[in-house]
Amino acid sequence: MYTKITNEPTVEPVSLTEAKLHLRVDHNDDDVLIAGLIQSARQSCENYEGKSYCVRTYTLKMDSLFDVCLPYPPLISVDSITYIDDDGDTQTLSTDIYDIDTHSDPGYIYLAYNQTWPMTRSELNAVTITYKSGYMTKFTCSGDTLTVNEAILSDGDTVLLVTDQGDLPAELAESTTYWVRDVSGLTLKLSATDGGAAITTTDAGTGTHLIGATAIPARVCAAIKLIVAHLYEHREELSETKLEPMLFAARSLLFDRNMTV
Repeated sequence: MYTKITNEPTVEPVSLTEAKLHLRVDHNDDDVLIAGLIQSARQSCENYEGKSYCVRTYTLKMDSLFDVCLPYPPLISVDSITYIDDDGDTQTLSTDIYDIDTHSDPGYIYLAYNQTWPMTRSELNAVTITYKSGYMTKFTCSGDTLTVNEAILSDGDTVLLVTDQGDLPAELAESTTYWVRDVSGLTLKLSATDGGAAITTTDAGTGTHLIGATAIPARVCAAIKLIVAHLYEHREELSETKLEPMLFAARSLLFDRNMTV
């Protein structure tokens, strides 16, 4: 059984603006370098925790159908499960056959009540599971309509909004629960109450905005910024001082979130 990323995240949990503020960098000469360090730091933290911060798509391969934990939580949704049957044909598994637990960490696919797993052909990687994991995705806003980078939300979902050093669109706020309505592809609207009227914003806000059922933990973002600063200041493998593979302070921030699936 193995898992690979098939669609990388389209946004980082720490923006370039946030990282530069942390580094006290007020010029643009190192923007490309810092952006690369943010990605490297995020990947390092994700690998340490066994987590996904911003939304991406995974493909998991296994040899037969059975209950399975999906690596790199938090699990958002399962897009599809396909398998090769005894005749060598690829079939899509009906959603009636299985249930999904997105509340557990990690998420779980398990056999539905009074169902049986179909037989698969006896060959390696006969089963393919495509699923999405992560806390949040990027969005932009115009009037009462939000456009998200990934289609991860459904009508009735509750969400939180986060921005970097900029401002959310007027009429929207951080640390506030909103209800999703009128989802259509990558667009949706928000209301202040379940089934309430759509909120209309008067501007698009500034900076980078994220949306999701749960906010990326602040200590994760702090750990990423610590590692970015470490890599920005120490650009050689060797140093006069002892440099740990993962900064102790960053490990401390991530320690009780470390997960092995």
